[in-house]
Amino acid sequence: MAGVPNLERLYECGDVLANAKGLTHKAHRAEYLEILLAVKGDDQCKRLSSQFIARFFPHFPDLCQQSIDAMLDLCEDGNVMIRMQAIKDMPNLCRDSQIKTLPKIADVLTQLLQSEDRAEICVIENSLMTLIRRDTKAAIIGIFSQVHTGEEVVRERALRLVHTKLKTNSGDLLNKEAQAQLVAEIKKVFSSASVTGEEFPRLMAILQMTYLPKSTAGQTEIATMVTTMANLDMAKDFDYSSPEATDRLLQCATHALPYFSKAVPSTAFAEYLISKVLPHYYLLSDIPGADTKTLLCKLTGELCLHLGALAQPGEAARNVFDRLIDYMPLPPLAEDGSVTAEVPSLEFTKVECLMFAFHRICRQATTFLTEDEERLKDFKLRLQYLARGVTGYISKLREFLKTAGTRAKEAEGQDDVKVKQIALRTNENIQAMIRDLFHSPPIYKAEVTLSFRERTKGAAGAPKPGEKRKP
Repeated sequence: MAGVPNLERLYECGDVLANAKGLTHKAHRAEYLEILLAVKGDDQCKRLSSQFIARFFPHFPDLCQQSIDAMLDLCEDGNVMIRMQAIKDMPNLCRDSQIKTLPKIADVLTQLLQSEDRAEICVIENSLMTLIRRDTKAAIIGIFSQVHTGEEVVRERALRLVHTKLKTNSGDLLNKEAQAQLVAEIKKVFSSASVTGEEFPRLMAILQMTYLPKSTAGQTEIATMVTTMANLDMAKDFDYSSPEATDRLLQCATHALPYFSKAVPSTAFAEYLISKVLPHYYLLSDIPGADTKTLLCKLTGELCLHLGALAQPGEAARNVFDRLIDYMPLPPLAEDGSVTAEVPSLEFTKVECLMFAFHRICRQATTFLTEDEERLKDFKLRLQYLARGVTGYISKLREFLKTAGTRAKEAEGQDDVKVKQIALRTNENIQAMIRDLFHSPPIYKAEVTLSFRERTKGAAGAPKPGEKRKP
């Protein structure tokens, strides 16, 4: 090709620039332009031009864009070895006085993650890691540029890279400015309403590396971000026929849970699940690999732990009550009308969660049970029958744990003792709430910790100061 230097001429240009001192580089602009032109040459010239551009680029700031364009041509070359050489050299285009080009270079390298060549992807990731170490904030800007606008495969690989690389080196790389940039970028991703089920947990894990979870204000901000992404529109009906909508909502609720507290109430999420989702309980689409109904019951219970003032506590109580009594059968009657001694078969986890939610909501709807005599009478019959089953099961569990000690039976292949301990806590919780509900009129004072949550200091069942721990 006319005008394109051959390998010998390319070495001559390199020697001239290597021997130039200080400002004399400007006198050799023509040689640098020949090096840029060499990206159109043969394979050997292309690889050498990549190295020379990276080496002498800082001396010709006015040719910045031409230099980047030349390197981009090499990054898109049909020969994988030439591409890998250029990718390896790219970080050298943003050294020292050229640091301002770093976001653009990070953007370009991230876009190249669409490659299907494993070795090439490894070189790209190494070059991106070089940029992250050089200026973490600027690199985050460049990488997230592709997260916002890139192809699905680029977006997924970019997020995975940010998560894994920053997780390993977060202490060294994530200064306050870089953390603030991460938060801003993730907010932007959430607001785009294009986050997939696979991306969401990764984005939440990246947020964990920032300063946000360390303060009440930050926890509020995270909870608000997730709530916004969940799109809890009380004016619209929930699309219960869509597995994607159900999965999205339950994932959002699950990831928002750790950030709710007395200072950060979970009212919006709780109200939405209770008002918009529970009424369609039996019509919900199943989420592959998950027990949707159990997950919904657990989330309903957990979200009611930190409730603020409900807009319609009576309606909320009714919606939870309607699901609760589904799992609280009436006592079976013998032919003579007497109650049989049959012990009920119960789904204890669902009962515990729904009863816990009902118990918490009724603190704001104290007359829900007493305002309807028939409802209260029917409920007390169900409670009585439930209490019999719970009492019997608690007795069996305590006997088992007393004889089994604290070691699981190896032959069973699972920690049977631990399972029974959780089952005991579940039933003791139900028993404590039954006592309140049996009271005349019902009261809502019992403080219980859901059996599948870690007990906090001072929680129900924990020994009081000076009191011996029960075996």
